Amino acid sequence: MVGTSRIEESDARSIMSTRHVAALALVGWYLMTPPLESMKCSTNADHGLANEWAGPAIKQCQAKIESQAPVRQWKRVPDSQEFERKTDCERAISNDCHREIEPDGTSNLEGELCIAECIATDDPRLKEK
Repeated sequence: MVGTSRIEESDARSIMSTRHVAALALVGWYLMTPPLESMKCSTNADHGLANEWAGPAIKQCQAKIESQAPVRQWKRVPDSQEFERKTDCERAISNDCHREIEPDGTSNLEGELCIAECIATDDPRLKEK
């Protein structure tokens, strides 16, 4: 009987391990961004800087990132796929987000996905309360 219970224990662990792996395989990853507060846009023409020597007017917009907003209010990045692995999702962010060094030595992150995060498809924070 002792030998039988060991086999049963081993089988039970194997079944639980298989279920755990299967559950993990079902989890996908969304590329999501927090909501943005309304945008404020201006052009260099608004400040008298655009002219025939300076070239065409350049439009610049600023928005406040609502990074503390609940995850259920975040938006999936348009045209982004659901990723099978978190590392693939993170790679999409790092491929888009680049550090730019300004002439004065300061640096900024440039890219549309710099504020994005990878959120698991089964993350309970995505559900409505």
